[in-house]
Amino acid sequence: MPTILVQLAYLVIFIWSVVMIVQDIQLSRKSLLTILLHIAVAIVSLNWFLQSIGYRL
Repeated sequence: MPTILVQLAYLVIFIWSVVMIVQDIQLSRKSLLTILLHIAVAIVSLNWFLQSIGYRL
């Protein structure tokens, strides 16, 4: 059961960061550092999620 919760947490973090990227891009005054931070979080969480389900890139 804890493994499923961790996998769900990785998935939620990934979805949240993608939503934040979209919202950041829609702003008239864009902060490049914030956009890069959300991209990095999305990449790391997706990588952890894929590794947790046994998928190798």
